[in-house]
Amino acid sequence: MTFRIHTFGCKVNLYESEALRERLLQEGYLESTGSKADIHFVNTCAVTKEAERKDLQRVRKIHNDDPEAKIVVLGCSSQIHPKSYDLPFVSAIYGTTKKGTCEKWEKEERIQVEKDNRKLHYEDTPIALGEHPERAYVKVQDGCDNFCSYCLIPYARGNSRSRKEGSILAECQTLIANGVHELVIGGIDTGSYQDPETGIRLKQLLEDIASLPGDFRIRLSSVEITQIDSALIDLFATNEKICPHFHIPLQSGSRKICERMNRKYDPEGFLKIVNEIREKVDFVSLTTDVIAGFPGEGEEEFRETVSFLKKVDFLRIHAFPYSERPRTAASRFSDSVPPSTRQERVRRLLLLSKEGEQRFRNRYTGRTVQMLVESKGKDGFYHGYSENYLPLSLKSDEDLENTFVNVILS
Repeated sequence: MTFRIHTFGCKVNLYESEALRERLLQEGYLESTGSKADIHFVNTCAVTKEAERKDLQRVRKIHNDDPEAKIVVLGCSSQIHPKSYDLPFVSAIYGTTKKGTCEKWEKEERIQVEKDNRKLHYEDTPIALGEHPERAYVKVQDGCDNFCSYCLIPYARGNSRSRKEGSILAECQTLIANGVHELVIGGIDTGSYQDPETGIRLKQLLEDIASLPGDFRIRLSSVEITQIDSALIDLFATNEKICPHFHIPLQSGSRKICERMNRKYDPEGFLKIVNEIREKVDFVSLTTDVIAGFPGEGEEEFRETVSFLKKVDFLRIHAFPYSERPRTAASRFSDSVPPSTRQERVRRLLLLSKEGEQRFRNRYTGRTVQMLVESKGKDGFYHGYSENYLPLSLKSDEDLENTFVNVILS
């Protein structure tokens, strides 16, 4: 029997799809190399209305293109809106739980969506291979308890819960043995990691992964500013295996909007931690996420955000227009910002991001960085990233894929 997996959304979804893929292959399924298959798994995303529209569009397209195939839907969108996928041609519907058994869909009830997902235990679905030969995402945590007013994830993913460290270390060892050179440690709310048995936190986990033998480096995927303390910063400053790169979601640089978003910090506190990072961690880069056009964000609040972004001087800004999500507190706010204004602010933020990356490159021109080569383009150039997440290219007649190469910034 052949299968195809269609994945939307975040790195956690990609990780879970890879785990599903490996289990299917172990069960004797064959991965289809074409557009058709006996069974299609669609791993959905619900972070925005547009994401959910694409999810459902893909499910319908699969049926239209491959009408005899079975379709199994899973993920965040089907967790929140299972009825949207209760279609005659959908064989089974899962949410964000029981993903580790969805390949056994024929033996279970058709709809496997748990309505109460706030008391869950971590579902361990290890992998042996990464999304790419050179880099692998390692999921260490799931769920979120923060309930930011714009965010659907606590409702879609459930409560924060963590993976046992022993399982994480074993997976990392397997990935390193299989040739992976960069381990990306992540989850839904990675900074809340706490081993359910020993109680160790994120800093100790990273330190223990770094102590494993092998030629590899560690990248922390994302962490909230409130979860960064001096001990974690010191680890980044002293451990050569840990990449000097923090992705810290800001969302807004306006105190008023941060409060309305139910973020757990103010801009001044954010800046204080950033300054400590910059003082201690050599050659560090900072990237962030920003939501444009949140309800109540007037031009003054947006200018405050722009001013704050310039003050922090991020390497890169991922900017998104605000999207109303059901169940969230913000969906009930009445002072919405027109969609056209949201898009215009995103455009302005992306221009600011380009300027920030150029400033970073200019600041470190002539410095030697470590590039992990990921791919070779048709133009003969190899492409990859530095330890602090700068995209790099170089030309060589040697086979450099999945190797570390020292490159001088120019």
